[in-house]
Amino acid sequence: MNRSAPGVADYGLLVTLSLIWGSAFLLSKIAVADFAPLTITLVRQVLAVLLLGGIVLALRRPLFRPTRRDQLFMIVCAATGTVIPFTAINWGVAVIDSGLAAILMGFMPLVVLVLAHFLTRDEKLTVPKVAGVVLGLIGLAILFWPALVEGFGRDVWRQLAVLGAATAYGVNALSVKQLVRHPPMVLMTYITLWTLVILVPLTFLFEQPFAATPTQSSVLALVALGVFPSAVGALFMFAIIERQGASFFGQINLLVPLAGVLVGVMFAGERPGLNALAALVIIVSGVVVARLKPAARSSPVNESPRP
Repeated sequence: MNRSAPGVADYGLLVTLSLIWGSAFLLSKIAVADFAPLTITLVRQVLAVLLLGGIVLALRRPLFRPTRRDQLFMIVCAATGTVIPFTAINWGVAVIDSGLAAILMGFMPLVVLVLAHFLTRDEKLTVPKVAGVVLGLIGLAILFWPALVEGFGRDVWRQLAVLGAATAYGVNALSVKQLVRHPPMVLMTYITLWTLVILVPLTFLFEQPFAATPTQSSVLALVALGVFPSAVGALFMFAIIERQGASFFGQINLLVPLAGVLVGVMFAGERPGLNALAALVIIVSGVVVARLKPAARSSPVNESPRP
C-alpha cells in the first residue's frame, strides 16, 4: 500500500497518543490512593470493553470466529498486555513517582528485541540492536543505583515491578503478531473480554472491590483510565497505523516515556532526579540506536529484511 509522507496531522496524532498513554501513569497513581491494584485494572477494562464493543457494534464491524490457536494467543495477550502490566504499574506507582514508572517503561522495546532474537527466526539481534540494549541496561543501572546504594528497600521492589510490566509488554508485542490477520478493533475487543475473564475471579479472590471508599479525584482518575488510555488510545493507535503503518507508529515508544515524565512534572509537581533524567536520555537513545539499520555488507547473505 502506497502512503503519502507523514504530515503535521500524522505527527499530531502520534504526539496526542503519547500524551494520552503517558498520562496513564499519573492517573494510576491518583487512583491507587483509594483503589487496590487489581480493582483498578478490572474497572478500567470494564469501561474499555463497553466503549470498544459499542463502537464495533455502531460501526457494524464484521466479527470473526477465533480458532483454538487464536484463543490461546488472545489469552496470552490479555495476561501480558493488560492484567500483569496494568496491575504491576498500579502497585508500583503507589510508592514511586509516575514519571519514574514512565522511564522504566521505556525499556519495553529493548525487551522485545531480546525476546524476538530467541523466539523468532527473522528478527535476530544486529549490531545496532545489541548497542541499543546495552545503552538501555546502562540507563537502568543509573536509574537503580541510588536505591541500591541506600539498600534494597520497597522503592526498588516497586521499580522492579514496573520493569516486569515492561517485560510483559514485550511478550505481548510478540504474541499480538500471531493475530495480526484479524480486524484490529474487533480483535482488541475480544482480547479485552478475555481480560475480564481473568480479572473478575482474581480481583474478588485477592481484593474487596466494593469495600473501597474513594474520593472524587480517585473516581475521576479511574474513569479517565478506562476512557482515555484504554479506549480512546486504541482508536488513535488504529488511526495512526492505518494512515502511516506500524513502523511510523513504532516511534510512540520514544515519546511515551517523555510524555509520562512531562505529565508528572506539570500536573503532580514531580521532580525527577538527575539520575532519572540521565537514565531517560540513555534509554531513549538506546531505542533510537536499536532502530538503525545495520550497514550493508559487501557480499550477499541470506537474511530476512528487518520488518
